[in-house]
Amino acid sequence: MLQRLSLLRNGELKDILQRCGWPVSGTKTVMAMEIQARSHRSRLATYQRSRPGMLEPAEKQLDEHRILSIDMGIKNMALCLLRVSQQEIFSSEPVTPEILTWQKFSLYDHHLNHGHENGPNSGTQDMDFASVSLAPLATALARQLITTHKPTIIAIEKQRYRTMGSAAVQEWTLRVNKLEAMLHATLRVLQEEGIWEQGATHSICPQKTTGYWLGRYGLTDGARKGTVTKPLKVKLVKSWLENGHNVVYKKSNFLAADTASLFSKVSSQAKTRTGEKLDDLADCLLQGLALIHWEISRLKLLEGWE
Repeated sequence: MLQRLSLLRNGELKDILQRCGWPVSGTKTVMAMEIQARSHRSRLATYQRSRPGMLEPAEKQLDEHRILSIDMGIKNMALCLLRVSQQEIFSSEPVTPEILTWQKFSLYDHHLNHGHENGPNSGTQDMDFASVSLAPLATALARQLITTHKPTIIAIEKQRYRTMGSAAVQEWTLRVNKLEAMLHATLRVLQEEGIWEQGATHSICPQKTTGYWLGRYGLTDGARKGTVTKPLKVKLVKSWLENGHNVVYKKSNFLAADTASLFSKVSSQAKTRTGEKLDDLADCLLQGLALIHWEISRLKLLEGWE
């Protein structure tokens, strides 16, 4: 495979990397080696505890994938649960995962609903975002995600470490970064302890997801700033829901249908007439779908090159 990849031009190697959601950087040789190495790693593979502190690929992979995609936030966290079978992914027909759950909520409310060491009357104004305050929030959230949604894969939006390339970091970014790290750590512990018996977590760069979808639909020209990309992504999701493309949901499933209905009222500013922001909801759906499409691209690559 490496020999055949070495015959391609730089642009062709970059295109393969982008279609599979892999990092695009380095020389031609580095990119070719990256493709060869990553082509044998499935993003939908699950892991199990083999011994204390160790996770290894499960001996038998699941026939159905339940991908829980999380758009990180504290006041605005969004999640989308998608279901797709392994048979669909290997099929030559277009894949249309089903939305099982799609929602946005405040972790403040989640925190108060699950109790607090200082009592039920502790208001959101008392949150100091210190580690001791965020820890019970992260652990309660992780356990609820596992028990309620029973995911096989959890994709978590990777937070930025700098703002627009500047060395300065916004305080809110640091807070969400801390929560993100705690969530990853808690999920890892749940895996090692056998509470989440078979699953896997992924940290997904939001720019990678945005670039993939906008590039796929020819919307990347001049689309760099969030003020431009957010409404584009919302409109993209709206068109899918209206035309039944790329994703489906059951009208009887209010956990998905209620959120989907918001997109029918969307304006040019990525808000509904009621003022509801939809970019977080669009992002978590796009992130979960990207993970599936990247896996399909990887399988097609293997089929065509080996």
